Amino acid sequence: MAEAQDKLSRYLAETNVNEHARFILELEFIQCLANPHYLNWLAQNKYLEDKAFLNYLKYLEYWRQPQYASYIRFPHCLAMLDLLQSEHFRQAIASPVVMDELHTQQAFYWMHYRTNRIKEAAAAAASAAAPAGQECQAEAQQAGNTTGQAVQAAAPTAAVQQPPQ
Repeated sequence: MAEAQDKLSRYLAETNVNEHARFILELEFIQCLANPHYLNWLAQNKYLEDKAFLNYLKYLEYWRQPQYASYIRFPHCLAMLDLLQSEHFRQAIASPVVMDELHTQQAFYWMHYRTNRIKEAAAAAASAAAPAGQECQAEAQQAGNTTGQAVQAAAPTAAVQQPPQ
């Protein structure tokens, strides 16, 4: 660990880049990874075949830590960082068709994110209400109402018809 810190200190001294500037540069770069067009450009210009570049992408994994992730405005960049670890994806993103499909999927996600969260919240509220209905039935039985008429009025169910005899 001390060796890595020493190496970093030497790099910063040699390049005249302070830690704040480096933080900003890496933040901007990792957020660029959320752009499928940029990924396509990287692939077409052979950056995704360069071992040093791939090592740099692995290094950027530290952005997943909460103290760094809180600065990210485009969380898709972390998903793309995952995808870029795959050789298959690095080859596929060079195709304009794949790039366009990825861009379309991102747009759909952004368009429907709020609506989907509202639906999830409604489903969660409904599932939370189901145990409450069971509690009402248990209270009615404890009160001596074994027929469950109060519960049936509160939570109607589908009537089951008996076949004619």
